[in-house]
Amino acid sequence: MKTLRIFILLCLLAATGGVQAQPRFITHGKIEFEKRTNQHSLLDEESVWDEMMKKEFPKFASTYYDLYFDEHGSLYKPGRDPENNKIHWALNYMSNIVYKDLDNSTVLTQKSIFGSDYLISDSLRNVTWKISSEPRTIAGFECHKAVGKVFDSVVVIAYYTDEIIPSTGPESFHGLPGMILGLAIPRMHTTWYATKLELMDIGPKELAQPKEGKKTTGPLFKEQMKEFLKNNDWLKKLSWQMLI
Repeated sequence: MKTLRIFILLCLLAATGGVQAQPRFITHGKIEFEKRTNQHSLLDEESVWDEMMKKEFPKFASTYYDLYFDEHGSLYKPGRDPENNKIHWALNYMSNIVYKDLDNSTVLTQKSIFGSDYLISDSLRNVTWKISSEPRTIAGFECHKAVGKVFDSVVVIAYYTDEIIPSTGPESFHGLPGMILGLAIPRMHTTWYATKLELMDIGPKELAQPKEGKKTTGPLFKEQMKEFLKNNDWLKKLSWQMLI
């Protein structure tokens, strides 16, 4: 009887918050994402040097990013150092810091591309998502699948959870009824998956807007990159990495 009373008491404490549990609906915190790219896809199969690199470098390169978020915005930026630093040099010279203002539907991106920094202001990307019933568990959260397209023809597969309220996610992606915890772009041979969530208070420091780089707009930056790639055929495999 005593054991039964203790069991009932623990159940009541859990139901009323006496035992700490993860909130059902989360509005703020920090999520770590692992970005994995098939770096062998960047290599030329007919090049002797590239064939040698395939033997030296792992097929997949992992880098880590942190997403700080609350109900008003999010900041996505480089996180901890990768465990394996054998990463194709081109991937090492590109990184994004993305600030989304969810209240005003704007995005400010600091892109570092081969030593040049750009500060790009734009409206949030409009992706038409098609939601399916296919489930998946990511970082302990039940997620739903959605498929969309960017740049007219580039397919994006996303997994979002409605247990985390803000409609945002890695890179510049958003627009689903909850947080995007998984993302795959087959044409880029790249995936982003959440590894963990940390519940923490979010203030101006965590959501500080990026400030460095040559100021430009989204449409103008795309035109600049198109011109840049015209004269650099060897970089065309990285074109979507530059624009995403």
